[in-house]
Amino acid sequence: MSRRCSMLLDVALMLLGLAAVSCTPVTPNLIGPLREVTVITSRWDKVDSTLVHIVQQPVPTPQPEPEFGLRLGDPAKFETFSKFRILLLIGLPGDSLIRQVLGAAADTLVPARYNLLKVPNPWVQGQFAIIFLARDTSQLVPGLVAYAGRLRATLREIALGQLARAAYVEGVDKGKSEELSRDLAFTFDVPRRWIVDRDYVGAGFLSVFVHFPDRGVFIYWSDTTRTLAPEKLAGLRDSLTGRYYSGDSIDTQFTSVDTIEFLSRPCVRLSGVWMNEREGIGGPFVNYSFNYQDRFYMLDGYVYNPGKKKLSDLIQVEAVIRTFTPR
Repeated sequence: MSRRCSMLLDVALMLLGLAAVSCTPVTPNLIGPLREVTVITSRWDKVDSTLVHIVQQPVPTPQPEPEFGLRLGDPAKFETFSKFRILLLIGLPGDSLIRQVLGAAADTLVPARYNLLKVPNPWVQGQFAIIFLARDTSQLVPGLVAYAGRLRATLREIALGQLARAAYVEGVDKGKSEELSRDLAFTFDVPRRWIVDRDYVGAGFLSVFVHFPDRGVFIYWSDTTRTLAPEKLAGLRDSLTGRYYSGDSIDTQFTSVDTIEFLSRPCVRLSGVWMNEREGIGGPFVNYSFNYQDRFYMLDGYVYNPGKKKLSDLIQVEAVIRTFTPR
């Protein structure tokens, strides 16, 4: 083949609660792998199996990979663990670490049974802390289960931000990006070294890709809106990749569907495994479909990297997709 990212997260409230943290000097460098969550809690025995299930849910790639790694940190050695990239603090308002971080504001954050907070740059620039508070021990597991989808979505957003920097480590090809913006009805940041294939622009199909490893994005658009039914969107993807990608199709047994917000609009996010039976190959994909000002758009990213881990590459591709803006 030639080609191959209470039920509320309240930042204002979180920043109010971090009054004690704001006096802490910012450390210059983060440590630890990307896509790793460092859990700080004195109640690991209560939440371990639930949290492993939520955070390490496997993602088909097609060899399943856990979406995030897990590291368990000791609250008594918090100074050591406070420099990791993503921190997940779990506890009750009276816990010493929670009290140290949030102060008396911790008492106001759980008027119901539990709450979830996301805090940017608490101890290190570029770091995120997620704080889960339960009113009492009996609410720890029910609260984590209730917030499972929100917690995964929050971690995914953080990972997208982290891996966007990796996707654009060589920068944006401003010439190609400006040319597309001038000629088409959208803007899109083309990473350096990526190849732009405009052969089918007349049919509303554009692809950009790079090799080693093979990964790429296609953009499809039409001047009529579509019903965002996942089955029909999967069928449309198959028809496009069948035509333009030498017969690729979705392996439906591994497909996941989420409804997210993208460009302040409802967007159906499909993810899973693509395959090409004729060539005996496959890999992971992620697909965004949405309507915008009387147009329909489908943005799709794929990875082909046999024998290697692929999830970080897939998240980078999704980060590239998210630079797309219609005009």
